[in-house]
Amino acid sequence: MKKFQIALLAFVVVFVVAVSGCTSTTSDTTNTSSSDNTSSSNATSSNDISIVIEYPGSWAVDVSGPFGYRSLSGTGDKTTNIGAVTTSVTASARKTDGGTETLKVIIKKGDEELASQSTNAPYGGASATAVGF
Repeated sequence: MKKFQIALLAFVVVFVVAVSGCTSTTSDTTNTSSSDNTSSSNATSSNDISIVIEYPGSWAVDVSGPFGYRSLSGTGDKTTNIGAVTTSVTASARKTDGGTETLKVIIKKGDEELASQSTNAPYGGASATAVGF
């Protein structure tokens, strides 16, 4: 009976480790004060795709494409490099603080704006998709 309990415990531990390793999301949080008027950027190449969020309050954005899915969040303006993508990218942003200021999500390749969308609604969302760039 004791061997069975040890085997069962080992199985549960292995199962938990396997499941936790298979389900992960990338979260990128930046706490930039809205009075800062700064934008963070980690772009490395003019061919890389970047997701730009322009909003003084708190926000979250889900980014999807051939690379999979990324979830980002932060406060204030931010630019996030998602790397070299050649087919399509969708970025769906939403306000998480209920503010009425304009939230704008922009998809860029280098300095070129590929797609953008904005909202002024409290807790509003904006989704932009760029295809075939």
